[in-house]
Amino acid sequence: MGPPQSVEKPILRFKCRGGRRIPHARIIGSRPLMNPDLERLIELEKVDREGLRLAEEVAALPKRIASIEEKLAEHKAAVEKAKAGIKGNEAGRRQLEADIKGFHEKIAKYRSQSSSVKTNDEYRALMHEVEFAEKQISVCEDKILELMIGLETEEKALKIAETELKAESADVEKEKKEAHVRTAEDEKLLGGLKGKREQLRSGVNDSALQHYDRVMRQRKSAIAEARDQKCLACFVMLRPQNWQEIRTNEQIVMCSSCGRILYYDPAHEAAPPPEPPKKKTRTRAAASEAAVEPETAPETTSTP
Repeated sequence: MGPPQSVEKPILRFKCRGGRRIPHARIIGSRPLMNPDLERLIELEKVDREGLRLAEEVAALPKRIASIEEKLAEHKAAVEKAKAGIKGNEAGRRQLEADIKGFHEKIAKYRSQSSSVKTNDEYRALMHEVEFAEKQISVCEDKILELMIGLETEEKALKIAETELKAESADVEKEKKEAHVRTAEDEKLLGGLKGKREQLRSGVNDSALQHYDRVMRQRKSAIAEARDQKCLACFVMLRPQNWQEIRTNEQIVMCSSCGRILYYDPAHEAAPPPEPPKKKTRTRAAASEAAVEPETAPETTSTP
């Protein structure tokens, strides 16, 4: 067996922050390890973003329920409108029937009076009243017929509205139940995120954490990836020195424009373009041809 191969050990670098020494390990021949505070802050923002999303979803529950019930209220109003139309139709027919009865009573009264009149003018006047009452009876009967025809349409509309209301009520109850279940799940997830958030925050340097909180309040995001020497949040070019520091992920570096904490992901680094093939010189090309096809000596013929 040969001699054992040597294993390269990581070189540890320490930087003082807040009175404590934080190790930074760089492995030779490999990409550098990420600063512990930076790594926790990246994870913290993911937790904060998810927590904000869940909190907004929980807070939106009353509006969601109100929107669901609003749709149901529209169907209830349609049913009530159809019922009111039917009641109005029935009331109109009863009134017309009462008017017809009154006109019949007047006709009977006028006819009884006609037998006791003494002049032709009085008789003609009574007959004119009888004729007018008969015309009014005909008008009332036509209106009653129209209302009866309209009643059929209104009753059909009521049945349709009641069917739609029943179906919508079932859908609304289902949606409300799903909304409450989803909210309960969100609240449970929020409880789990709260513990994870406190754990992450407790492991971050105070000054870095204060900066994170300040930028998070102002911009709703405090962490941004740096790529192609730019901050991907504000797209401002970074100075070469800052860019080199960010690429190591060993320090916490802020964007000079938006203040976000920057990190570098080598997985997003563009691959270098392939090198173009080298052109052969004439001398090399001739030498290659000579090597592939060697010259042969001409054949000699003997004379007798």
